[in-house]
Amino acid sequence: MIEDDTHDKLTKAYIEYYKANEKWETRRSVRTYYTTQQKLREIQKLSKAKQKENKTLFDQIHNRNKK
Repeated sequence: MIEDDTHDKLTKAYIEYYKANEKWETRRSVRTYYTTQQKLREIQKLSKAKQKENKTLFDQIHNRNKK
């Protein structure tokens, strides 16, 4: 089985957040609030990881062009 890369995980996390947020919008309960917050934290974590990956790739490409 092929493991998802960070971009795929980020996309899936957004879809999960979207579903949780739909429930939050219709039922303003404690559970739906915490679930929505959990999904947002996951998106933040994955976003930071993707930013690091992009920066590393950019630095590798940029440094090759200098030589």
